[in-house]
Amino acid sequence: MPVEYNTHKKLDALILQIDRLLLSDFPHEDTSAALNLMREYFIDQKARLTKSIALADPKIISQACVTINERIYSYLPLLGFLLRSTNVRNSFESYDAFVQIAHGLIGDHAKVVMSSEWDFSPLTYPMTVSVLPNFVLLGMPTPESANALILPLAGHELGHSVWVSEDLEASYSTQLEDQAREYLKKNWSDFKRAFPEHGHLQPTDEELSNNIFLAHLTADIVNLASSQVEETFCDAIGVAVFGKSYIHSFHYLLAPGLGGGRSPHYPPIRSRATFMKDYGGMDLLSLGYSDYAKEFDDDGSISLPPRDAFLLKSADAISHDQASLIYQEAKAFALSKIPQHLPTEEGELEVYKMYKSNIPARAPRSLADILNAGWAYVINEGPQFDETHRPLFNWISELMLKSIEVLEFRRRLADAGL
Repeated sequence: MPVEYNTHKKLDALILQIDRLLLSDFPHEDTSAALNLMREYFIDQKARLTKSIALADPKIISQACVTINERIYSYLPLLGFLLRSTNVRNSFESYDAFVQIAHGLIGDHAKVVMSSEWDFSPLTYPMTVSVLPNFVLLGMPTPESANALILPLAGHELGHSVWVSEDLEASYSTQLEDQAREYLKKNWSDFKRAFPEHGHLQPTDEELSNNIFLAHLTADIVNLASSQVEETFCDAIGVAVFGKSYIHSFHYLLAPGLGGGRSPHYPPIRSRATFMKDYGGMDLLSLGYSDYAKEFDDDGSISLPPRDAFLLKSADAISHDQASLIYQEAKAFALSKIPQHLPTEEGELEVYKMYKSNIPARAPRSLADILNAGWAYVINEGPQFDETHRPLFNWISELMLKSIEVLEFRRRLADAGL
């Protein structure tokens, strides 16, 4: 059959699947809004294909079919994500609290979809997805979807949306470029070992700016460093918004490491832990960690060709130098945008007292206080908790989720002036 016929059939099947999904019961309207946008998008793709066919140009038709195949390939995982957002395994109790935080950090235009993912770490689809502008899509690991103790890790995913909405890549780009050039100047001998064929070059400002190879190398360093800076910023947002519970949940899910080598787009996991320890503004010794960073494997080394190794070492050094400033800026940003959602010692203690009495919080101040109190209960009461009839995490998660429901109830009463 002609490729255009096959492409029409693939679009018809996809749109039919979206129509079936739209018949589902949605706990929150943002999921159905996302599906309707997806439906409109692929109906538009059908119209574009029809116009291409009318031109009767095989090259144009072929290119249109290739483009549609690419878009189906790209967006099909999003449809699965939206479908899983309707599953009862999700912690729907926390949805409203995350919406309030997202609105504060990003703006009232932000729409939130929470779902479960068959991925070990929480993830987000950035707000750069053209078909779903202004959507924050938060995915939690499916086996942990009922575990309220890992909810703070969504703070990292919210950080990615803040990074996009505030255009922070552009804000950091000039500074990172300057640092990349300075790094090259200071480590020129390493550069010559990695790129011996360019050993005749000199690390002058003029050459670094005008030489095509050095300009491309600088851009590559900046791009990789920018990815690492973004991940550091997202950790810093998580720490700023959730405090202690982010530290604990990061340790719970990721320590001692994932093995298999690191991703060059992230700082080494031990470096991320070190940044939290050094710049997070908390005494981690009092949280039960004699040396938080050493709880994580040192995965900084990775087997790479000399050229790629030099690139990664450069990006690591630059992102490491930025970490202190990033944490300061993330904290200031959170404080300016959502002061009412940030953790307090008093609020945590009030909730913790209720947990010790085996009841949900009566008047929680914030999601952060609820989550911090939950981890405090695990740390302090866990050693003597009898798990014969009920696992500790199940018990405390139920108290935490009930407390989050109370938080939403009281917010709605306040919004209604009651």
